[in-house]
Amino acid sequence: MYTTCAFCNAKLDGDGGPSGLGVGRRIAFDEWRGRLWVICPKCARWNLTPLDDRLERIETVARAAREAKLLAATEQVALLRWQVYDLVRVGKPPRIELAPWRYGERLRARRQERLKYVIPLTVAAVGLGVAANVAAGGSLGVFVWNLHRLADGLYVTIVGNRKVNLVEPPICAHCGALLELRAKHVQHARVVPEAHADIAVVVSCPHCHHEAAVLTGSDAHAVLRQGLSYLNTSRAGRRRAEEAARVVDLAGGPDRLIRDVAKRELTLRSLRPERRLALEMAVDEQAEVQELEREWRDAEELADIADGTLSSNAQIEEELRRLKGRGGNQPNG
Repeated sequence: MYTTCAFCNAKLDGDGGPSGLGVGRRIAFDEWRGRLWVICPKCARWNLTPLDDRLERIETVARAAREAKLLAATEQVALLRWQVYDLVRVGKPPRIELAPWRYGERLRARRQERLKYVIPLTVAAVGLGVAANVAAGGSLGVFVWNLHRLADGLYVTIVGNRKVNLVEPPICAHCGALLELRAKHVQHARVVPEAHADIAVVVSCPHCHHEAAVLTGSDAHAVLRQGLSYLNTSRAGRRRAEEAARVVDLAGGPDRLIRDVAKRELTLRSLRPERRLALEMAVDEQAEVQELEREWRDAEELADIADGTLSSNAQIEEELRRLKGRGGNQPNG
């Protein structure tokens, strides 16, 4: 098995986990078609594994997938976690309850990013504050001990001022301004029902403050992910993560929660804190699994060509028929 990505030449991470490939932390497999991929951590492209021992490895990965926790799924692709490995299953698996620890993992990453800003700012501010306090004869004690709060507030400001990158920034229907949104502008946005899209968001213009445009697809995901991240910046504790995860579970999963929020058409800012955090989790999962499905379709085209060229071995063809006969999940596409 190769150790570098065939597309970007980056080193493939991990040790393959249940696949036994010796490489890979995110493994994708299609039990029906007999396909096994290692997903590159850098470019996210799917590297098709060699045919020679692929089929036995697929069975091993499929067994691990049956014990794994479902993170998110579309009609074609499911993202699962088995120990420290991500498994991407092509096909429609049975529903497994979403796990709170999955969301906790995301929030831990956010806390780590926060500390990268807050700790240096706090240290610098305390140093300056102590020096000023000594010079002032100790009269600035209260100010010094509140410097960490100032640093924390500065971090929230940094997050709020991050630009939202849209594929096609819309024009405000009221004032004609180009909508160059920052994360803090999204707090007044509303998730709304849309018959022809998985998700739709009405955003307000930062210039005239009127509702300006409806975003769908990847632009809607981008707006919500950054806006909700800003709103939830100060509410990322483990207990809140567990409460929010239960909200997602009780709704029946990410897609159903998003539809339920859309029916109410409330601004993001007016949602209850745990529901707002749950919505962020749901949007993250939906966006990630949809991107995985797009990547799978590209990888499937290449795999059709590769396997069509290489698979002339009668024994391999017979093994493929055996796998299909076991009643694997055949994708609808």
